[in-house]
Amino acid sequence: MPLPAAAATPTGRKCQLGALLRHLRDRSSLTQDEAGAYVWPNGKIRRVQNKIALLENGGGGIGNADLRALLDAYRVDDPETVALAKQLNDNTSQRGRWLGHRAIHSTSARQFLDLEQDASLVRMVAVEQVPTLFQCEFYIRAGFKPSVPADEVAAHVAACRERWRVLGRAEIFAVLSESCLRRMRGDEHVMREQIDHLIALSEQPNIVLQLVPFVLPPGRRDNCGLEQFALFRLPCPGVGSGDQQHLDFAFARIDARPLRDVKLQAYERLWSDATNAGLGPDRTRRFLRSVKE
Repeated sequence: MPLPAAAATPTGRKCQLGALLRHLRDRSSLTQDEAGAYVWPNGKIRRVQNKIALLENGGGGIGNADLRALLDAYRVDDPETVALAKQLNDNTSQRGRWLGHRAIHSTSARQFLDLEQDASLVRMVAVEQVPTLFQCEFYIRAGFKPSVPADEVAAHVAACRERWRVLGRAEIFAVLSESCLRRMRGDEHVMREQIDHLIALSEQPNIVLQLVPFVLPPGRRDNCGLEQFALFRLPCPGVGSGDQQHLDFAFARIDARPLRDVKLQAYERLWSDATNAGLGPDRTRRFLRSVKE
């Protein structure tokens, strides 16, 4: 039987491995202290417990021998689970990944960018500026002053194109404020091209685009407090039914640390408010066409 699909990026695979290990530990009824003491019997309790906690949260690293020992502690003997854990633990180094056009990204943005690429579900709310995933090349280039070197602009375009790959495979839901359309970037030609691009994207079967106009139609809830954020969902291969089948992350900014658990719930409520305020997909396309005219 083929192994379940692992995330493409080191960040995603670490998060998936953490979810798998947490599931296996819960199933074995061991505490983090007990699991850590089994693998590192000579280590201090607090230190080995922190190692397990870090692993389960998608951070840190573990060698294959220690991983095998941890699986033994969890009484894992089926070859498929062992192979999956090893697959998720392979090639988790970030060394050399952020060279070339990727070097334009700040170190603090790398977790966001990796999880965006691995997500099976992307939800985002944007204000003032069209989000990068939905920007056309004219719009991107118009954001640079003429004095910026051509190779630097080209690197930014290449980095954006790489991010666009997720549009071809994930479910994408986006809510945009009307301010994204009214805030001019470049000239009218650029904005018309951008609006055409939004319309074309909204017609893709895996993409749902909603727009929140400045003046809401009757019956729509006023949502003047629209905030910008992104929500990513990754699958959890190897985690059995009855347990959490996915990992959810919320980002207030591209360079922010992801939010989980209670703080994530607050963003789920914000997402619900944003979608309730937004026009439906068909009305959004009509609105976009009216702005273009």
